[in-house]
Amino acid sequence: MSDDPLHTARRLADLLARENEALKRLDYAAAVALVPAKEAALAELTKPPLRPMVQTELGQLLSGLAAENQVLLERAIAVQTRIVRIVARACAPPPAVTRYNGYGGRAPPDRAAALAVSTRA
Repeated sequence: MSDDPLHTARRLADLLARENEALKRLDYAAAVALVPAKEAALAELTKPPLRPMVQTELGQLLSGLAAENQVLLERAIAVQTRIVRIVARACAPPPAVTRYNGYGGRAPPDRAAALAVSTRA
C-alpha cells in the first residue's frame, strides 16, 4: 500500500495497460487474474481526499486507459456471448420433423457441422 495517490494511479495505469494487452490477445485468464490488484488500487485511490490538481493529473493519466479497457471488455463479452450461442445451437436437439427420401424411406438426420474456436489473433 502506498500513501502517494500518484504512485497508486501509476500502478493502476500499469495494471490497466497489462489488462488491455491481455484482452487484445484474447487471453481472458490473464485479464481476470489482474482484477484483484486492480480493485485494490481503485480502493486505495478512493480513501484519501485528493487535491484538485492531483485529481486532474489522475484523470488525465487514467482516462485513456479506462476508455480503451471499456471497449476491450465489451468486445470480450461479445465474443464470449457469440461462442456460447454457437455452442448452444450446436447442442440443440433437431426439429421433430420426419423427412423421407426419394424412395419412401426415412432420410438420415442432419448432423451439425464441425466447429473450431481459436483464440489466436
